[in-house]
Amino acid sequence: MRVPKLEVIRSGRREVFALVADRYVIGRNPKECDIVVITPLISQVHAELVRDQRQSKARFYIRDHDSTNGVYRQQGLSRQRIRSAPLRHNAKISLGPPELKESITLRFIDPPPWYVGCWYALGKLLGLLVLLLGLAIAWEWQKFSVKPLPPFVQGPIEVLAQDGTSISPADLPPHTELKTLAEFGQFLPQAVLISEDRTFYWNVGIDPVGILRAIVTNVVQGQLREGASTVTQQLARNALRNGYVGSGDTPGRKWREMVAALKLTATYSKEEILTFYLNRVYLGYGVHGFRDAALFYFGKEPNQLSLSEAATLAGILPAPERINPFRNKQLALEYRDRVLQRLANAKKVTLEEAERARRSVLKLNTDALKEVQGTLAPYFYSYIFDELTELLGENFAREGNLIVATDLDLDWQQQSDRALQNFVSLAGSAYNFSQGAMVTIDTRTSAIRAMTGGVDFQKSQFNRASQARRQPGSTFKLFAYGAALAGGISPDRVFDCSPMGGVSGCRSGGGGLDMYTGFALSENVVAIRVGETIGLNKVVKLARDLGITSKLEANASMVLGSYEVSMLEMAGAYGAVANGGQYLPVHGIVKIWDSSDCQNPKQVDTCRLIYEADAKPRPVLTLEVANTLEQMMAMVVSQGTGRAAAIPQAKTIGKTGTTDDNRDLWFIGIAPDRHVLTAVWLGNDEGVTDGNSSLAAQLWGEYMAKIL
Repeated sequence: MRVPKLEVIRSGRREVFALVADRYVIGRNPKECDIVVITPLISQVHAELVRDQRQSKARFYIRDHDSTNGVYRQQGLSRQRIRSAPLRHNAKISLGPPELKESITLRFIDPPPWYVGCWYALGKLLGLLVLLLGLAIAWEWQKFSVKPLPPFVQGPIEVLAQDGTSISPADLPPHTELKTLAEFGQFLPQAVLISEDRTFYWNVGIDPVGILRAIVTNVVQGQLREGASTVTQQLARNALRNGYVGSGDTPGRKWREMVAALKLTATYSKEEILTFYLNRVYLGYGVHGFRDAALFYFGKEPNQLSLSEAATLAGILPAPERINPFRNKQLALEYRDRVLQRLANAKKVTLEEAERARRSVLKLNTDALKEVQGTLAPYFYSYIFDELTELLGENFAREGNLIVATDLDLDWQQQSDRALQNFVSLAGSAYNFSQGAMVTIDTRTSAIRAMTGGVDFQKSQFNRASQARRQPGSTFKLFAYGAALAGGISPDRVFDCSPMGGVSGCRSGGGGLDMYTGFALSENVVAIRVGETIGLNKVVKLARDLGITSKLEANASMVLGSYEVSMLEMAGAYGAVANGGQYLPVHGIVKIWDSSDCQNPKQVDTCRLIYEADAKPRPVLTLEVANTLEQMMAMVVSQGTGRAAAIPQAKTIGKTGTTDDNRDLWFIGIAPDRHVLTAVWLGNDEGVTDGNSSLAAQLWGEYMAKIL
């Protein structure tokens, strides 16, 4: 138990008394006083200390006993005569006027527990931080105005093919805004707030609890998994981006966004803020605002939307280009159901209403869907929005007023779409596959020349060329052989063909095969021994250097393509080999102009150029290694598993890949003299096939023979 103490200071001498009793008398008379102080200024009985059991924070009081010279409390430079006062740690009391030399100073010693001290110090620190934060906000507050709110100016995003032809939909609805919150109907505002900002009506524009929760979640997960932007912050970001807030994913931009959100809350009512937001938020395909989105996706005014439709539009908000029902209806329905569940949990709708909405059929606006599907390259057009977001940031990309140049070859695109549709139609039923994807790039620049993400965009907007993650099978062996060659292993070296670790031996029998033959015949056991000889970590490193960002682990199954990757990653890696070992990431966008900043709006070249694709490749492999890999890929077509890809129009090299149970059928082939690479995948969205990779090689040959 802690015992308070009283320090008595007289003429520089100090004496300390432990205060274990409940009452102490202080004075000059030894017979009556417990603490005796001999000095002419002190009365016979001058003061007393009394423990007060009712006051937990003030354990002792000091009281004046009608002394002649009094009791004084010392606080800084001030002196105050008192009759009675509570004593706290480090309190100083003077017996007699403190300016007199003979006065006695008493210091009460009763330090709080260490944890109380820590909390006290923390409180002082937080108070200081709050003060500094308030001053910083006040300083920023003067720099901008939010009344009136800047007008919403949004233009189209026009995507151009290589020959200058626009591939954007011809007729998107003009932007219109509603004046009152009531015009958005019963369900839409509730669905938006339950999805984006549950604390909207009581937060001050920012949500400190949400910010702390997001920080904790992101730290625990080790990556950015949760944001904490309120609806007001999102409005501030969009409305004031060209003025005060600015762009870029920086702490400075986030700070200005928070200050702007506070000022918006202080200036406008909650209903006004929510109305602004609902009128301006981005909802995919260049559509801004829920009025435009309701007309675009459902052909209805917002107040005519059903609960299911309103929840669907609210569910689009986290990722408008990925979740929207024109592109991925199944994913949009999953997010709709999440919004419905949250509405029911918050008792905004009944469980019966939410269940009825979940079990309703979502009828889309067929006219708008046909307009989107009617673009000359619908899968490629949708992909461009993903790339825009990655290049410019989500907010900038959503703003519009952009002209995007690509290297898309419309003739090749038409041949790609037709080749995949015809092949699946003719061979799909015989070999039990119903889907496929193809992407063609220029190996010198890695620019996409054609992209077909599925058999029929009208039936499925899921882009299997850019969005899907699939096991690459034996096409991944390129990295094991490339790492071995880069590490100085001769391509003529013979590797044992005997079984190992559950992997069957070579189909050609026992003995051994050199690297050329092992690669051409796609022998698994040889590829594993090649990878283990050079070191599996070096295989992973080469894959990373050649643009594979998907999860990989250094094990034998990785060499055989057991980890899922995207088609664009694999195309970029093979393209680097054909480019003499020089790597450039696969991309669709070549240039971006700001169409709101043009000297002559009819001439693209007079507009401000804000992005141009990097034409400087990164060296990964030596020219010698790249040439040897090309020779190996040539043997795949001339003597190995890819013979179906051989065409008379051009030299052909490539690699086949078939995964377990023939689930994924790959061929990545190159016409090196023409600088053209095409990756082909055949299979099903779910389930296995009865085919093999020679079918993918056959499709590759039929398509390339036409475009070359």
